[in-house]
Amino acid sequence: MVEFDVVIVGAGPAGATAAIILAQRDHKVLLIDAEAMPREGTSAGWLNARAAPMLKELGVSSRPLLDCAFRHVTFFNEDFSKQAKPSFEESPGYLVDRVQFANALVKSAEKTGVKVAAGSPVAELRHHETSVEAIIAGGKSVSGRLLLFAAGRISPLLEQTGIPVDSGRDAMWTAQVDAVSSPAKGKTEPHVAVVLGLDRTAGFAFCAVSRSRVSVAINWLGDRAQAIPQLVRICKALFDNQTLPVDLTERARDCRVVQTPTAGALDMDSHVGKNTLLIGDAGGFVTAAGNEGLYPAMWSARIASDVVSAALTSKHSQDELMTFEAKWRTTMADYLRSPNTDLQFLLPLIFSNQPMADRMGAAFFSGENI
Repeated sequence: MVEFDVVIVGAGPAGATAAIILAQRDHKVLLIDAEAMPREGTSAGWLNARAAPMLKELGVSSRPLLDCAFRHVTFFNEDFSKQAKPSFEESPGYLVDRVQFANALVKSAEKTGVKVAAGSPVAELRHHETSVEAIIAGGKSVSGRLLLFAAGRISPLLEQTGIPVDSGRDAMWTAQVDAVSSPAKGKTEPHVAVVLGLDRTAGFAFCAVSRSRVSVAINWLGDRAQAIPQLVRICKALFDNQTLPVDLTERARDCRVVQTPTAGALDMDSHVGKNTLLIGDAGGFVTAAGNEGLYPAMWSARIASDVVSAALTSKHSQDELMTFEAKWRTTMADYLRSPNTDLQFLLPLIFSNQPMADRMGAAFFSGENI
């Protein structure tokens, strides 16, 4: 017996967003996640300002989540000998706690009527002719007419969706260090610093200083073994030039390095399997310029929700699911891809020409072409 209209595996921003939208449309939704809820811990990140109206649509109170808008941004070159400050008419985004953000979305999903199965690792996915079955660790089975897979790019279940996800892009290695901290003397406004041109390609480091936390993340396209040494070097340089109010070098040495699917969506032939769609990180919906995944995850989920709603009322549900590819590509592709220029050629101009610094700011934070 099919128990749900839609089973969603992964209760991150993509999965929870889709669950809310589908439940708002009176579909019966199950949201499964291996972790217990609410998640514990903290994880610093940033969110595109365009996400604010979407939160309102989802019934999520944005006040506690988006109380740290930033406008102060500094670009540095690789050896910190040059800097530029792009200007913005409005704040390009918010510094957020990704754990708190994800928890708020799941809480809203429950209020909307979504059944949440937290702490329930899925052991196996089985695709039937008119449904998808999820076997939860321990043997319990649940099924839905359709499946949205939002459990991330490194999930061992990803290959069980039957959708190839190999990307032709070079691997991007990401590591992040953060800590609770008071603002540096005289600096009470949230501030972001971006170190451009790492590994002489599109690699970069992202530093965020909010009123209570600091973080530095490296996004490295070179040899994986060099990611942590480079993160340590950057943390030291940011502390020495007083961008960081606290020295994070020792913490940085113990960071975990993970591979991120930067703009991997653009290289995939399809995100559609049998009664299945991939969304969020699992589908590679992460920006190439800024490696930001929260807003693209929610955006991909909103598009997928429209497609799934149509599929649930169609005699040819698989044909409706196939429209997902064209719909996200026509709306999201330009936002995800890298700026249409050679960054190495562009870098000297960013640090010598204010209009070019402004255009780089728009590309990095808003996905605009330079």
